[in-house]
Amino acid sequence: MKVFPQVPLVVGALVLGVGSAQAQLMAAPIPAASSYSLAPSPPPAEFTTIMERARPDYDRLGIRVGGFLLYPTADLSETYDSNIFAVRSGVADDFYTTLAPSLTVLSDWSRHAMALNANGQFKWYASHDSENVNNGSVTGQGRVDIETGSYFALSGAYALQHEDRSSPDSFANIKEPTQYTTTTGYLGYVREEGRIGVRADASVISYSFNNNQTFGGALVNEEDRNRIEYVGSLRASYEILPQQPYQAFVRVLGNTRQYNSIDVNTLAATGVAAKRNSTGYEVDAGTAVEVTRLITGEVYAGYLAQEYQNPIFSSPHGIGFGGDLLWAITDLDTLKGAFSRSIVETDVTGASSATETSLSLSAEHELLRNVVLVGGVGYLHDDYKGITRSDDTYEAHVGARYFLNRVWRASADVTYAQRSSSTSAVNFNRVIAAVGIEAGF
Repeated sequence: MKVFPQVPLVVGALVLGVGSAQAQLMAAPIPAASSYSLAPSPPPAEFTTIMERARPDYDRLGIRVGGFLLYPTADLSETYDSNIFAVRSGVADDFYTTLAPSLTVLSDWSRHAMALNANGQFKWYASHDSENVNNGSVTGQGRVDIETGSYFALSGAYALQHEDRSSPDSFANIKEPTQYTTTTGYLGYVREEGRIGVRADASVISYSFNNNQTFGGALVNEEDRNRIEYVGSLRASYEILPQQPYQAFVRVLGNTRQYNSIDVNTLAATGVAAKRNSTGYEVDAGTAVEVTRLITGEVYAGYLAQEYQNPIFSSPHGIGFGGDLLWAITDLDTLKGAFSRSIVETDVTGASSATETSLSLSAEHELLRNVVLVGGVGYLHDDYKGITRSDDTYEAHVGARYFLNRVWRASADVTYAQRSSSTSAVNFNRVIAAVGIEAGF
């Protein structure tokens, strides 16, 4: 079975422009346009969604400069948000304009590969200037080919972002969205030749948050969230039968999360000066499957745990699982499902972390060669460790993509999101509707 290893999405997603008109309220259930993966061989059409497939009459050709191709784009969208603060009461709505320029540079070499990307996202609200944000990121990726089916992958990224008001970690009364930066590095080795495959990955990501203020001017300490996370993983796979669409694999992951300072919320609540430092691991077994070349994907299950150094923080553990399945229903329709469980960091008072379960289902239909209808639903369950709170977040989305020609594209989206929490004060519902136009070469 042919396996198509990808450069990790933690930085691979940054290669895309950030100017989609679709609202991102939780783990996005709608597949984005195909990323510029540096895997040696792109997957065939049956392993891709409708939006990811080639459109020879509408795909951008880029601007050739020597051995490189340049892909500049600019996206302009207008959005209505029915609940800009993502709150239960005191709801305010507004319109905002988003400009999202992007430049991607891809190598066009017969051996090895390189990709660079810089993008920005600038939001201007009609009535609430406090919500205006300027985001951006710079990403570099590389692939060093060793031999057929074997290569090294490396990448680095820097991003300036603002935390969405709907985040459980976003303080309810802050004056403006919290600004933070991430710096990411990755190195991996992949060998997928013959029946035995091996993959090793190592990554590091640094988070740096800026302090904020309440509407009354009081300080909101966000710098205690600053941390560095190290992750390493090793995966071994085996093709059960030669040239058959079944591949078994085992994977082992380990992580270390190191905070720069003590947790202010814990200090205020208990008088204990403690950092949220922890180490964790996950052990999984799974299989890659292909059913009559119509249903493809990967599923796995295992055990995960996160051990906090200070006993004041609860240490979660339990069953872990995940997977992605793609169903090519017809040549014009695809259905994609994804699910996962993981242990994530949180700044919710009293909680050490959250065990997060995510489910999503998305559909794409090619109405015309240059018109694609998209839709999806998503569900996110967060079980906070150390306190009794749990959150259920639901999302539904419909939209359309219109390819006018190689240069111009248009989009329209409507997204509904709702959070239902055992702590009712953080409940909200929200509708976001957007239209956008994008130009690129």
